[in-house]
Amino acid sequence: MKKTAILALLVLFLTGCGFKDIDKRFFVTAIGIDDSGNPDKRYRVSLKLAIPSQTIVPGKSKFEIVQEDANTLTEAVRLIKSKVDKDLEFGHAKICILGKSLAEQSIAEPLDWLVRRGDIQLIGYVAVGEPTARAVLNIKPKSEQLAGNALFLSFDQEGTESSYTITEYLFDFYRRVKEKGKDPFLPVIQANKDSYTINRVMLLNKDRGVHTLSPEQTRIFITYVRTFTRLELTTKSSMADFMLSVRDLIWKYNIQDGEGSQPPTVHLKVKIEGTIEETNKVFYNENWRDYEQEAEKDGEERIQKLLVLLQQKGVDPVGFGLRFQATHPAGDKTWSDWQTLYPNVRFDVKLHVKIAGTGSIK
Repeated sequence: MKKTAILALLVLFLTGCGFKDIDKRFFVTAIGIDDSGNPDKRYRVSLKLAIPSQTIVPGKSKFEIVQEDANTLTEAVRLIKSKVDKDLEFGHAKICILGKSLAEQSIAEPLDWLVRRGDIQLIGYVAVGEPTARAVLNIKPKSEQLAGNALFLSFDQEGTESSYTITEYLFDFYRRVKEKGKDPFLPVIQANKDSYTINRVMLLNKDRGVHTLSPEQTRIFITYVRTFTRLELTTKSSMADFMLSVRDLIWKYNIQDGEGSQPPTVHLKVKIEGTIEETNKVFYNENWRDYEQEAEKDGEERIQKLLVLLQQKGVDPVGFGLRFQATHPAGDKTWSDWQTLYPNVRFDVKLHVKIAGTGSIK
């Protein structure tokens, strides 16, 4: 009898479950952070909220975008909660978009907020929205089945695979911001009327964006940052204009110290193999080596220009500085030495192209 009474008393001390039913939650699928233009309320936060539907039909995705301006991101989210009737669930937020103007000013506070929140995935995607993050979130592609799903498919390589689109994860972006010798970058999502275009990359120093690459530069950039092998090498020469569809790409580099007061030299070796996908001349019976040399000459020049551009902008997304520190262990002095040397580093690019087939039928 005593045991029964004790158990009954213990039941009184049990707390209830704090779980909220799914119908009392709003699932945030995408986060947009813009510069508000108001110095008193610096940030404009936009949350894309998915609205559940009984059926999944292309072009019929239902969502609601709630926006708020505030001086801090935390305050903006708190104010947004006062505008909705359900609790906000950030566990399904797979992408965060920073407005272009904000990215060009400072990404320090938004990045710190994203990493600190335990309910935001570190494997989520980060990108720059042009002209604004809100403009990108507003887009509703006709093929989209779920709110924000079109952007997810563009970056997770399960949908389209483009040699112009690069994926940047939150954890890698944060690591590059904090790492000495490896600078961050972000893909740029350009908002159109009913769709978007992702074919450029913004280069950042440790705090803000400094330059946006062109689509052609982006394609070369992706090759050496993500080793993306599905690309096309376009060559225009006096012999012929042709496009090589690359099926195999191997690249490596080493840093050679300069003699005396001479700066170091980065020796970059690239091997490419592919087939001719398009040409204005049939050269099945000709010497393929002549065309390979034309492709090598043209490719080396473009790679060289891109590396020099990165150097001029003072950014190092490839990680040459990290390699230099690994091969010259001397503590903080190595890093200060590299910062002095990098503006004068020389680049020696050697490209070897092998044409496996001309795509012609004999």
